[in-house]
Amino acid sequence: MKKLISLISLIILLVILSGLLYYSGSEYGVSQENSIGSSENYRDGLLKSEYNKVDRIANYNIEVEFDSASKSIAVNEGIIWINKTNFPTSEIQFHLYANAYKSNNTLFAKAYSLSPDAQTQIDIKSFRVNGELSQLIYFQPEIANLHDSTVAKVLLDKTIEPGDSVRINFEYTMKIPRSVKRMGYATGRNFFFVSQWFPKVGVFENGRWVCSQYHPYLNFYSDFGDYSVKIKVPKDYTVAATGVEEAKTSDAQNTTYHFVQSGVHDFVWLVTDEILHRNNIYTRKDGSTITIQAYVQPERERYFDRYFSAVKNCLEYFENNIGIYPYQNVSLVDVPRTSASGGMEYPTLFTVGAELFAPKDAGQPEYLVTHEFSHQFFYGLIANNEVYEAWLDEGFTSYISTKIMYHYQPEILETFKFATYIPVFGLNFLSYNEIPLIYTLVDVKVPEGARSITSYYQNLTIGSIADTSYKLPTRLSYVVNSYNKPELVLHTLERYLGHDKMMNILKEYYNEYKYRHPHGNDFINIVKRNCNEDMSWFFDEFYRAPKTFDYQVTSIKKTSSNEYEILVERLGDGIFKNDVALYTDKDTLFQKWDGIERWKILKFKTANEVIAAEIDPYRKNLLDINFANNSLTVSHRVWASLSLSIRFFFWVQNALMILGSIG
Repeated sequence: MKKLISLISLIILLVILSGLLYYSGSEYGVSQENSIGSSENYRDGLLKSEYNKVDRIANYNIEVEFDSASKSIAVNEGIIWINKTNFPTSEIQFHLYANAYKSNNTLFAKAYSLSPDAQTQIDIKSFRVNGELSQLIYFQPEIANLHDSTVAKVLLDKTIEPGDSVRINFEYTMKIPRSVKRMGYATGRNFFFVSQWFPKVGVFENGRWVCSQYHPYLNFYSDFGDYSVKIKVPKDYTVAATGVEEAKTSDAQNTTYHFVQSGVHDFVWLVTDEILHRNNIYTRKDGSTITIQAYVQPERERYFDRYFSAVKNCLEYFENNIGIYPYQNVSLVDVPRTSASGGMEYPTLFTVGAELFAPKDAGQPEYLVTHEFSHQFFYGLIANNEVYEAWLDEGFTSYISTKIMYHYQPEILETFKFATYIPVFGLNFLSYNEIPLIYTLVDVKVPEGARSITSYYQNLTIGSIADTSYKLPTRLSYVVNSYNKPELVLHTLERYLGHDKMMNILKEYYNEYKYRHPHGNDFINIVKRNCNEDMSWFFDEFYRAPKTFDYQVTSIKKTSSNEYEILVERLGDGIFKNDVALYTDKDTLFQKWDGIERWKILKFKTANEVIAAEIDPYRKNLLDINFANNSLTVSHRVWASLSLSIRFFFWVQNALMILGSIG
């Protein structure tokens, strides 16, 4: 009986502790009023000062009718595509991403199990080119799969020369599937998120079409243009979408929303009959304003202020360090728990979610908001090919969102989950049926980049950042080489060059490549021209090959009364230019080492008492796989080890007591 009471007491204690942490760490409130920013500085949702900087290649005029009873849409889509290259083309290629949900045999569905209610396809009723009925030819440009119809082309009777344009029209219907990945309706809610839903022209560049299939895990690539979209829905439904609401008209049964947006490369929308909608304003330094739209689930109403605050932090950080957000609106959409559409980015709109319990000190949902907003720049404005070079958006976004988080919230604490949903501050090393067994209830600060380091350690050598993203062999190798390793490399580059120089590089990158399609070498060239040093070595080591980095201080040897020899080693195949520090009782001495040799003896002269030596003392290289061997002390210190040993035996004793209670 005493054992059972002990177990129950532990559970109650953890629940109470979690609740206290939750309420003390949260800053909940309710936004008091809605406000709309001035539109006088904008043209079709884009700053007038930016309007002429956009090359409008693919322009869309779409009318949609949503049927809530059948969970379907009927669409009339018009496209004007302009050949702005120096090459002619005798065909046009299209993405039909929604066809990825057609069956369990598509390329996309190989990674997801699609039940019948999660399957759909674009059912084309009519397809015309310059007013003439035409025929689509489905094909697979990258990976052979006869069941995959996510890419199609039309062969033209007349070649489209540089400067020419073509008019395209689709009429089609589509059932909205149950949400599995990004697109679909949420189970138990009338919440429909409609993404990658319309036939979209591929990118014609350098005389060839780039029009990838819908790969699992990967994202998209398309040209900039102007969008005008009218969406007709039942009168009691609300619509949120890319761009600005130009007009809204209603009759007895339906409401038609008209959205416009200039200078974007995609369009997404949602429709629901149960959501909270509020606005807030961010004012740029020049006095112009951005309207922040927040659409939040009723059960998460308390998150409004935290959402608004996180978005404003992002807007301010980008404006101060990289460049302005040029659109009139940015919309945050909080999706239901049963939706698979959360944590995704689209032009002027992104999706998030939040846990039932989310103390602010844990950094969520703020980090998710920051990450998805940052995609407005790295993907939205700087529109790289996400299928070929995913690191240019995911890696940059991971890096800059970490910078933003730690700028506004320097202390983010580690948590573990109790009973799935309740966050507890501390570290959990072992659990049984969601009951922590070996844990510590202390405030553990999460260092900058720590979460990416954890993932990076799981995939050190499979693939490099420079590899074509869709060709990476596993999901883990894709995630590490697109998200985690690039983030760590960018942190390392910043620490090597300095924060101010790194921000100047990013600012130049943004100004040169916004509304364009950069490649990895474009960013590398900007780095090189901003540095007096030849930085080729850096990208050879960190970008082009899957190298591992591990430097060690092996020995400290006193060779005379005032001279010491420090033996340092390079244990990995990666090379980094390091600082080596010698700590004395009165000062610290430094030397440089290019890190090329497998080992090197560095000689220091000092009359002071030497305490320790350390390689890379400022932790510039975040890809070093073993920081523990970076330093060495002259005298062995046992108190730290003894302290850890005592804690370990406490944890073991605690675990045995609980397991005994369970038994």
